[in-house]
Amino acid sequence: MEEHKDPEEEYSFLKETIKDEALKTKLKRDVLRMSWLGLIFGVIASFSFSAFHPLMDKLFKSDPQEVTIPEEKEAEDGKEEEKPEETEQQILDAQSYRQMQKSLTEIAVQAKKSVVEITGAKNTEDWTAAAEEAEHSAAGLIIADNGQQLLILGEKLSAEEAGEVQVIFGDGQAYPARLKKQDGNLGLGIYAVERSAIADATWAQIETAKLGSSKSVTEGDPVIVLGNPFGSGTAMGFGTIASTQKYQRMADGNYQFLCTDIAAAENGSGVLVNLAGEVVGIVAKSTLEEEEPALVTGYGITELKKVIELLSNGQSVPYLGISGVDVTAQVVEQGIPEGVYVKEVAADSPAMGVGVQTGDVITSIGGKKVITLAAYHQELFEKRSGEKIKLKVKRQGSGGYVDVEFDVTVGSKE
Repeated sequence: MEEHKDPEEEYSFLKETIKDEALKTKLKRDVLRMSWLGLIFGVIASFSFSAFHPLMDKLFKSDPQEVTIPEEKEAEDGKEEEKPEETEQQILDAQSYRQMQKSLTEIAVQAKKSVVEITGAKNTEDWTAAAEEAEHSAAGLIIADNGQQLLILGEKLSAEEAGEVQVIFGDGQAYPARLKKQDGNLGLGIYAVERSAIADATWAQIETAKLGSSKSVTEGDPVIVLGNPFGSGTAMGFGTIASTQKYQRMADGNYQFLCTDIAAAENGSGVLVNLAGEVVGIVAKSTLEEEEPALVTGYGITELKKVIELLSNGQSVPYLGISGVDVTAQVVEQGIPEGVYVKEVAADSPAMGVGVQTGDVITSIGGKKVITLAAYHQELFEKRSGEKIKLKVKRQGSGGYVDVEFDVTVGSKE
C-alpha cells in the first residue's frame, strides 16, 4: 500500500524555487536602487566640488614654494681655459648661411616660450582713447612657478598704465595678472598669474626661462633679442655683443650693461639670449641709449639674480640710497681713506635720513669691513628691509678724517 505524502513536503521544492526567485528579484531591485543613488550622489558631489572648489582652495591651499635662483660658480683661479680643438677650415657658402640662420631661429623659437607680453590699460571712460593710446605693452620673462602662481619679470608699469594688467602668452591667450612686488630703483617688478586660471593648451606652449651668466659674455658673441625691442608687438632679432664694459652706477650698486649692435626703439623691451638658449640680459627703457639710433642694451642678468629672487618671494629689495665708487690705490695715495667714496645720497633715503653725506667714505656695513662697492652691495643684500644695521664712515674734518657711526634702518624703494 502506497504511503500517503504530506502536502507541504510534496510542494516544498516549489516554495524554495519561488523563494529563490523572490530573493533574486529583491537583490536586483536593491542593486538598481544603489546604482541610481550612487549616480545621483556623484552628480551632486560633482556640482558641489565645482561650486566650492575655489573657496576651499582659498581656505586650505598650501603656502607658495620659495623661489631660489642658483648662485653662479666662480671661475677657479689658475685654471686655464680649454682651447678648442683645431679643425679643418670650412668653406662657407649661401647654404652655410641658411643653415646658420635656421639654427639661430630654432634657438630663438625655443627660448621664446618663456617670453610673454605684459599689457596695462589706463583707467579711462573714453574707449577711443583707450584703443588708440592708453595701452602700454612691455616684454616679460617667465621666472618661476611657485605652486600657486606663475611669476613673470617685467618693467614696472606706471600707476596710470596699470589700471588692468594682463599677460599674453605665446599662444595668444591673455590672463589677468597682478604686481606681486616691485623695485623702484631698477624699474622692474614681478607679476603673478594664478596657476589655476591657465588653460592646459597654454601650459603646453610655455617654459620657465633658463638664466645664464652675463659675466661669461664677451664682445663679439652672437646674441638673440626677444620680446618687443622695436616698440610694438613681439619680435626676434639677431646680432652681436658690441660691448660688455659699460656700467651704470645706481643707488647701492653698479650694474653691468650688455650693449649690442641691434637697432631698438626708445620704448623697446625684451631679453638677450645666448646660443645656449639662456637669458643673459634684460632690456628695459632705462637701459636704452637716448641718442639716435638707439641700440638694444640690457642689464646683465648676473647682477639681477638676487633682486629677482627677493621680488619673486614677495620681499623688498634692500635700499639705503647711496651712490658710490671704489677708492683705488692711487686715490689712497692722495690721502683719501680706503673704502667706498659716497658720490651722492638719494633724497628721502634711509642714508640721508641718518646724516650720510657726499664725500663720506664707507668702511663698514653691518659689522663687515668693505673696501669696494661690490662688497658693500653684497653685504647690503644680505640684510632685510626694516632691519637696523650700523654703518661706519670716515668723514673729513678740519684736522683730517674722523670716524663717524650711524644706526640706519634698511629701507626699500617701491
